Amino acid sequence: MDTLASDMQKVLNFPDQMEKMLHQPARRYVKNAKAIFRTPADIYEHPTFYSFVLDMPGLEASNIKVKVENGVLHVSGNKKKKNAGGETTVESNNGGKAIRIERRRARYMRKFTLPNDANQQEVKAVYKDGVLTVNVAKKPLEETNKPKSVTIPIS
Repeated sequence: MDTLASDMQKVLNFPDQMEKMLHQPARRYVKNAKAIFRTPADIYEHPTFYSFVLDMPGLEASNIKVKVENGVLHVSGNKKKKNAGGETTVESNNGGKAIRIERRRARYMRKFTLPNDANQQEVKAVYKDGVLTVNVAKKPLEETNKPKSVTIPIS
């Protein structure tokens, strides 16, 4: 019985790397879920465009990515502090010693399925005071509701 228990223990004890590989999708999902909940958004419809307004405080514009792919608007951003050596560091306040750090990094992410009349080629983004505004133009009305006639050959 002891050998069975020890054999089971050996089988069930994966190396750390194997454990990380097996749980990677779950970890990614949890990180994405936290990022999604951390990123509140408002969506507005205007006569000629849609406007997506997202709170993403503490980021630099260069750390924000906006892309449209297959009718989905992807918005993401990361806040990390790096020193000259490339290592992540904690920002000190005027050279003071940090006692507690709760704001050192953050991840923001949202995905929005665009309406059929959204022009995926005309997307503009502006980031100011921690708020990202993404405007997606609408297609002209004639282009979205254009009737199509099909000629059927007579045999």
